[in-house]
Amino acid sequence: MKSIVLSLALLFTQSVFADWVMVQKSSVEGQGGPQEITIKLKADKARMDLGTQMTLLSNSTTGEMKMYLHGQKMVMNMNGDTVKSAMALAGQFLGKMDDKAGKPKATGQKEKIGNYDAEIYSWSGKLGKGKFWVAADFPNYQELNALQDKMSKAMGNPAASLAPQSSDFPGMVVKSEMEMLGKTTVTELISAKEEAVSDDVFKAPEGYQEMKLPGLPGK
Repeated sequence: MKSIVLSLALLFTQSVFADWVMVQKSSVEGQGGPQEITIKLKADKARMDLGTQMTLLSNSTTGEMKMYLHGQKMVMNMNGDTVKSAMALAGQFLGKMDDKAGKPKATGQKEKIGNYDAEIYSWSGKLGKGKFWVAADFPNYQELNALQDKMSKAMGNPAASLAPQSSDFPGMVVKSEMEMLGKTTVTELISAKEEAVSDDVFKAPEGYQEMKLPGLPGK
């Protein structure tokens, strides 16, 4: 239960309101090798595929979200109120970051990540610390950063108060190393392209049995 709620909180940080396709590679310490995460966005709809194990479909206007667990052929359905309750519950687990925790700071170090020349930033807060590789010349990074922050705040995402906001950086974060709650997560951007996304991408797969998320208000 706790791990599911924490995952929801962190995953919603990645959602944006535009037609984009983003591919990331992410690994969590002690949880095996890296897995590919694909995010497809069209207006107020988002689809996130975590490898072949899980798919999240969300609607930022209604607040509805569906989580498909492909191995078990199960689906969790949550309406807007329930999603907000999940975020509030995650906030109880995660706590609140002190407003004076500070912004990310440039280290003066630079490194090439993929095709991008990145400047390295560091950050530390109440519950963790991080290292970020930021590409200032990433196309349309201002739009992506602003939209990511807007979605995060709209969902009441507690992770938004625990780590730097996307707009805190003068570029696109193309790699990050976050140490939080005793675990280190390394995420690297493989690609991010503004392109048309078909409505078919957001159709729910058939043959899945509904599974209730226990212990949440409104369920």
